[in-house]
Amino acid sequence: MNKPENSFQHQNATGKPGEPSSIALNVRLSHALIPPHTPQTLWALIELEARPVPSRKNKRIPINIGLVLDRSGSMSGEPLEYVKKAARFVVDHMGPEDKFSLTVFDDQVETIVPQAAVTNKELIRSLINQIQPGGSTNLSGGFLRGCQEVMKETRSGQSNRVVLLTDGMANVGITDPSLLAAKAQSMAEKGLLVSAVGVGREFNEDLLIAMCEAGRGNYYYVKNADEIPTVFAKEMRGLLKITAQNVRVTLRSETGKVVGVIGYEQQVVPGSSPEAVVLNLPDMYENEKRILVAEIFLPPLPHSRPDVLAVTVDYADSLRRLDSVSIGVSVSLPVAEGPEELYQPDVTVTKVVELTRTAVAKDRAVTALDNGNWEEGRSILQERLNSLRKLAQKRPDPDIVSEVRNLESLLSRTEPDQPLFDTSYTSEIRKELRYQSYLGRRKTGADDEDNC
Repeated sequence: MNKPENSFQHQNATGKPGEPSSIALNVRLSHALIPPHTPQTLWALIELEARPVPSRKNKRIPINIGLVLDRSGSMSGEPLEYVKKAARFVVDHMGPEDKFSLTVFDDQVETIVPQAAVTNKELIRSLINQIQPGGSTNLSGGFLRGCQEVMKETRSGQSNRVVLLTDGMANVGITDPSLLAAKAQSMAEKGLLVSAVGVGREFNEDLLIAMCEAGRGNYYYVKNADEIPTVFAKEMRGLLKITAQNVRVTLRSETGKVVGVIGYEQQVVPGSSPEAVVLNLPDMYENEKRILVAEIFLPPLPHSRPDVLAVTVDYADSLRRLDSVSIGVSVSLPVAEGPEELYQPDVTVTKVVELTRTAVAKDRAVTALDNGNWEEGRSILQERLNSLRKLAQKRPDPDIVSEVRNLESLLSRTEPDQPLFDTSYTSEIRKELRYQSYLGRRKTGADDEDNC
């Protein structure tokens, strides 16, 4: 018996006739064959790839961006100088069709550059250069003011973004992460996405991650201030190459149940038949890949070839005046008797599933450590290390080997004889775990040139 196929590409698209869709959709199942009359749990890798654009001349959509920068006392000196350099970089890569604003905050909030078209770059640069350090950290005040500025010109047909940078704890104004995340979600629903950069050891990573996930933007953690311009360059390059906006993925199973997508907030559409699981994703830019890991439960099935998963991706195509586009694929799977080797899971899918599980486990480890359960936190990481070591023995994949080494390092740095109550030490470990979890759950791939 020949091995059945377990990989599928999108089969249909609606939008502007005669043009290919800007996003390629590929689905790969963990199994190519399952035995009859036996319940099964399957995994599906859903890969979205924004295709390269032959020429972007006059095709880029306008940018409406607001920078919200921390100028509290802890930012004085080199950190603030790197922030100014990053802000100047953003301005240098904008044109007269774009909108820019700059808000700074310490215990007070000040709009240095009100929202306006980028027609006088020299003036904007001079205003950026005049920023001076101040006092405490009114993050919420700065964020809300920055949103107000960008919202003055937020509309469809352009990329609307707030980029927040801080190195400290929000200690003035609203400090509840859930309230600020709710505000970020409200902004995203109005078309304004939220990205954030956390610098050093003292900021609240839970707050920034919650805001970025709710606001459908990007979260960055930088240990040292000299990395700030690189991060801003990466964010700006993405904005300049946006291909798809308002990306919505819908998953259904006619035969079984879509249990969920690992590491993503998702909603179940009530009353739909079959039940639909829906995800709203950040904007996608040229050459970016985004991988979703979906779990599917199938009840015992007779000999057949049922459709086990339907994936639909709806988005606004930024290169076609934001035309609405829909692409989809229906995935079938044979249920039949066969050799045992044909029932074995696909190694590529298994790898991604295990790495994604590891990312989620790091968040669980952080929760245990936060509660003082040091042994439980280490046990969670150790279980993941053991699983990945077994996988590496079967297939010495470089990504698996790299994660094994990373987990070994994390465990060695959390040995019982380490200074567990040293604040700076535990803060750094916590931020690393949370950032690794964020990146691992939101698997992306894109151009990594970070020149600024």
